[in-house]
Amino acid sequence: MQLTQLEYFLVVARFEHMSKAALELEISQSSLSKTIARLEDDIGVPLFDRKGKSIRLNEYGRIFYEKAEKALADLQAAKLEIQELANIREDSVTINVMNSKLLPKLFFDFYKKRPNVKFHQYLLPDKLAQQKLISGEIDLMIVIHPIVDRRIEWVPLFTEEVFLVVPRDHPLAAKESVSLIEAKEELFILSETGQSFRTTENRIFEKAGFTPRIAFEGEDLSVILQLVNEGKGISFIFKNSFLDVYLDNVKILKISNPDCFQTVGIAWNKERKSSFVVNSFRDFAITFLKEETIFNEEDRGNGVSRIT
Repeated sequence: MQLTQLEYFLVVARFEHMSKAALELEISQSSLSKTIARLEDDIGVPLFDRKGKSIRLNEYGRIFYEKAEKALADLQAAKLEIQELANIREDSVTINVMNSKLLPKLFFDFYKKRPNVKFHQYLLPDKLAQQKLISGEIDLMIVIHPIVDRRIEWVPLFTEEVFLVVPRDHPLAAKESVSLIEAKEELFILSETGQSFRTTENRIFEKAGFTPRIAFEGEDLSVILQLVNEGKGISFIFKNSFLDVYLDNVKILKISNPDCFQTVGIAWNKERKSSFVVNSFRDFAITFLKEETIFNEEDRGNGVSRIT
């Protein structure tokens, strides 16, 4: 049994879809299938129930998933502990972020305090980032909404407003603010189910009192907003997103009803020992982002036609 087999198995188990897992791992589907088959041969039982192209973890697979996930996390923790003991670990922070315009200043200000720090920044899908946080491959996540996992600590940083985005030639674009019910019959382009921003979107629709007509779902907010820019539907954008600067054919509208806000927080694996520099950056980020956004509270209730 090889570490690569375990790593591949965890990805396949998470997606329960061989081609999606192969795409995530950037290997061929046939190579991935052979790796999983060899792992099952080594163990002596199938780990998935297969029906056509569909695969699902079976009882054996669920047990093995839990143990394999813990084993890889323990190995990563041991590696870090040994590197720190030998004083060979680089002064680095590995973090998964969201597309917020607040983050460049956060990194720059911390870098001024610790110029030797090396940041490894990712913009991964939420599920993959959470898996890497648990396994120890990343140190921190800046993410919308709490992560429900006993191993993960999540601290709120700030609350930001969410706006409606429509094509510039859309009838709603003549307004500065809208009640979301006015868009009840529109086609929405939304984040994929399981993404943290989709949780925000679902809560907005629940408060508005209707089920949206969905034209497209995706993981990448930049792709979603570009589709709106091309007139394919309408969507949402949050206040501190930097993606609005790439949109030249949209109108961004305040939502007057219901109130639309989301909470952004920072998360880490509380069961894994973090380095001094990771802890220092985490504490710095909590203070910096809370202070940086405290004045945004006065923006609530003010009409805007553009994110400021």
